[in-house]
Amino acid sequence: MKKIAALLLAVMMMASCAVAMTAGTYEGTAKGLMGDVVVSVVVAENTIESVTVTAQNETPAIAGPAIEQIPAAIVANQSLVVDTVAGATVTSKAIIAATEAALVAAGADVEAFKVVEVVDDPAEVIEYTTDVVVVGAGGAGVAAAVEAYDKGANVILLEKTAAIGGTTATSQGMIAGYETYKTKEQDIHYTAEQMYHNLMNNASYRLDPALTTITVTKSGETVDYLHERMGMEFDDTIWTYYGNLQMMHVVTGAGPAMKTAMQATLDATTIDLQLNTKATEILMNADGSVKGVKAERGNDTVYVYADSVVIATGGYAFNPELTVRLDPEKEGTMGIGWDGATGDGIIMASNVGAALTHLQDMMCVLKDYEIMAYHNGNSTTANVSSFISRDNTVLLGKEGKRFCDEKDIGYMTQALNMPIFDQMHRDELGYVWAISDVASLNAKKVVRGLGMEFITADTFEELAAKMELPVETVVETLTNYNSYVAAGHDPEFGRLLLAELTAPYAAVKVMPCEIITYGGIARNEAAEVIRADGTVIPGLYTAGEASANSAYMGFTVSNAFTWGRIAGENAAEFAQTK
Repeated sequence: MKKIAALLLAVMMMASCAVAMTAGTYEGTAKGLMGDVVVSVVVAENTIESVTVTAQNETPAIAGPAIEQIPAAIVANQSLVVDTVAGATVTSKAIIAATEAALVAAGADVEAFKVVEVVDDPAEVIEYTTDVVVVGAGGAGVAAAVEAYDKGANVILLEKTAAIGGTTATSQGMIAGYETYKTKEQDIHYTAEQMYHNLMNNASYRLDPALTTITVTKSGETVDYLHERMGMEFDDTIWTYYGNLQMMHVVTGAGPAMKTAMQATLDATTIDLQLNTKATEILMNADGSVKGVKAERGNDTVYVYADSVVIATGGYAFNPELTVRLDPEKEGTMGIGWDGATGDGIIMASNVGAALTHLQDMMCVLKDYEIMAYHNGNSTTANVSSFISRDNTVLLGKEGKRFCDEKDIGYMTQALNMPIFDQMHRDELGYVWAISDVASLNAKKVVRGLGMEFITADTFEELAAKMELPVETVVETLTNYNSYVAAGHDPEFGRLLLAELTAPYAAVKVMPCEIITYGGIARNEAAEVIRADGTVIPGLYTAGEASANSAYMGFTVSNAFTWGRIAGENAAEFAQTK
């Protein structure tokens, strides 16, 4: 195995090449995930003395380890060639790029800081034995680990990145639940049956009834558990997104506060949390039961032998190859949120015979194509949801024609919004056009990210020309749309028309981006992983986004913690009976 040893080499190369920097303090800037990352770099004649991130807008729960570790690594190695922090790759690269810009300003030969020597680094094999091993330290994984611990099991928790939290840490902290301590305080009462039908209706009844019933009936208990066991505080306001029965409880401080509470909970236990440790394989006994997992930590190979394994590694929104392999119709989508969602657990479980289900389901939003594709966009800078939600928004393909009822979009699943994907794939462009007008956008203060402007025009002809679409077809399409609004009837797609387009007009390219994948490992009501024939893989459990088919908009975080607890409890019980 190999490692980088760059300090001596970099200094020697600069000296031998008679390249010297001008001692002093220099600033560099590069694009991060949430905007500019600014660093201050102090240099001597031939060395980097310090690197400090002085300004950034990155998500603390995700970017924190990179902000701490990357500058230190650059100084320690005297090199720009340092390992990025898993789960914060974009931020890591931004810090490195900003440091390079500062070194250029200092007069450095930056190539000297990119040359490294590769030396032998013997790998170790490390072995552990425990009752339960949980793979993935997001909401589901932490809940599983804590529940198994509370049930008396010895627990090892593996996380491939440098910090816990996963997708949960990037969330808005919204957790659906009925009959919680908060609803009781406010004398709000709905039944589990009411919430169940509200959830199923939002998901067009595509969810597994038995699993969804459990998700709903335990949702209130989950909110109370997070408050009482993990110390999460909830806002007094209970929101009713996605239907008036959803009962969205919001954690004060959202995802970052949830991460802090989860970390504090772990710290108060004897759970062995092992960061920067990526599970790669589920180990199996000859009788078809699990015996642990194999993992990688740097150059080392780690074996964790356990009676029970819980897979809670998240979805696969950031694995485009796996996305296409599981469902070719998803080609062209991009992931947003936590970049550690690469489907690791889904792959591992499939390799030992687990069934996969509902792979066509995902939560997707339309984002600004140009920002996402060319400007390192993210959920904030590429957010055009306010544009898409205007009452007069019209969608066009490259032929300049409408192709769907535009009001049936926004947060969407592929199965429910196939026209958008179909059109995008037919056009072979990776995007569709969204049309509104300037007055509507101004009324809601809708702006593009990264200082970009929408395409605007005073006539349909001018707008079509700027979009490089067939002028006559666009004029006919948009004129017809306005006539449908006036008549109160859309003969093409049955849209319940709300507002006409008025000059000046505005347009932007949009593309689908995955927030959450809903397909994954098949499981039963005990969170046990099942094969295609319905039989159980003994000792193997799953929870959260890695598993499939019991959550939808509003219940995703609730689903993670609820099923994490179920998986942890049953994994502990299974291990204790071995």
